Amino acid sequence: MTMTMTLHPPELVDQLTQIAESQGKTSEELLIQAVNEFLAKVASQKLGTEGEAFKAMYSQLLENHQGDYVAIHHGQLVDYDKDARALYLRIRQQYGRITVLIRQVTDQIEPVLTLRSPRLMSVNP
Repeated sequence: MTMTMTLHPPELVDQLTQIAESQGKTSEELLIQAVNEFLAKVASQKLGTEGEAFKAMYSQLLENHQGDYVAIHHGQLVDYDKDARALYLRIRQQYGRITVLIRQVTDQIEPVLTLRSPRLMSVNP
């Protein structure tokens, strides 16, 4: 899919061109980078909002969907399934690349994360 856009005002185009040149990029590369960063920020903000909705409806989700994976979109439960992959595929089919929170409903409202880090061993010469 190709999209053609015209940037206005001319000062914006000039600024974009100057910054791109100073970074050794084309204006198109810089614009794509900026749009990707914007989209990532929007997705992150939406996940935060949907995470808050998940917390708000947690007791009801726990009662009706414990162990299920749930999909939250616009603050509403839109789908659920025991199989995370099946749910993911349905959500992608229905919403495309729009950000939708998919989480498993467990007995803990916040997921427990275990982070492993490498151990440094001393080496004896």
